[in-house]
Amino acid sequence: MVKSSTVAGTCPADMGGRRAVVLFIGFIGGNMIHELRLEGARRFSRPFGWDVEVLRHQDSSPSRIRAAIAAIRPDGCLVDLSLVNSPMPRSIFGETPAVFFDLHSRRSCASVANVLCDNAAVAETAFRELSSGLPPAYAVATYRMRRLWARERVAKFRSLCQEAGAQCSVLAERHGESPGGRAARIAAWAASLPRNVAVFAVNDFTAKEVLDAFQSIGRHVPRSATVIGVDGLDARQEVATSRISTIRLDFERTGYIGARILAEKMANAGEWRRDAFSATFGPLMVIRRESTRGRGRSEPYILKAVDAIRREACDGLTARALAGRFPVSRNLFERRFREATGHSVLDEILHVRLEVAQSMLARPGMPIGAIADFSGFGTVRELRKLFRSRTGMSPRQWRAAHCR
Repeated sequence: MVKSSTVAGTCPADMGGRRAVVLFIGFIGGNMIHELRLEGARRFSRPFGWDVEVLRHQDSSPSRIRAAIAAIRPDGCLVDLSLVNSPMPRSIFGETPAVFFDLHSRRSCASVANVLCDNAAVAETAFRELSSGLPPAYAVATYRMRRLWARERVAKFRSLCQEAGAQCSVLAERHGESPGGRAARIAAWAASLPRNVAVFAVNDFTAKEVLDAFQSIGRHVPRSATVIGVDGLDARQEVATSRISTIRLDFERTGYIGARILAEKMANAGEWRRDAFSATFGPLMVIRRESTRGRGRSEPYILKAVDAIRREACDGLTARALAGRFPVSRNLFERRFREATGHSVLDEILHVRLEVAQSMLARPGMPIGAIADFSGFGTVRELRKLFRSRTGMSPRQWRAAHCR
């Protein structure tokens, strides 16, 4: 949600008859978050003919930035600080308008333009997903490096557990820990957790560490524990390539939003420092995978049913047809499925169809009618109805908002 004023359609165009130059400062070639943000910024800039120059993170000391600005003379800067440990003073940019991503101090956000993740919304999404299976206890795992976003997610998740009257174990932060020492500590922490615990890992990297820890001590995921992470950076790949359920964040969209805010600042040169431009973004969707299937239940046919839904939801699969594959009554199957997953068979089928439809909507040239057909909806009307109920938008509105 953009908290600043809306950007006029002509604001990036007038640069004295020349192409605007924007300097993107971030770690490119190794970190998917930055690459997606750069892609989003370029998508916004393309219609206006901007030249987007890139300064790699390893060259991003204050002196290097000053030198780059003096040499390139950009009209604006997009500054990705998600991997920067040292302070990045606003003064090093001089009179050049700048928009920041992932500022470490919320206090500094009051005076600069920034794009921030709504970490409370991330934690709420994780709690809602995990709590659907009514687990007896919760846990939250912190990132291996000290980050404000991680602390915010942990704090909100703990408060939600407290409000629900539920137990919540926290993997404590520890600075300067070796990889081997951290792995051993996570394994010991995992061994201490109650059976059927639901674990929120603050990002997918941490979720993988937790999954490895459970495996090392012989605890089965998802039968004795469920795990969800955050980022969804592998969401472009096939779902089967990862076991970890994840909350997908739209990093490409953040780059687009940042460039849009920068366009307004560039169009109002001389006045931009008067305004505190800010934007927040939250979760895009939950990608359900093996690590949250089962919800502590041991019936193997439930896991097989979920796998069948992932494969066949878009091929006309119905709840009745799926129940007929297993040696239990339909009513018992439906009840056990709900107990295991926290929702009905039909809800799982529709969730998978929605995931597929959203993936296809990211292809600008694909007609809505074809998307409705390929994702298993009988008509565009059915697709539109589900989209509005789940996202509050029509498919066209969703495409316009996320896939420009």
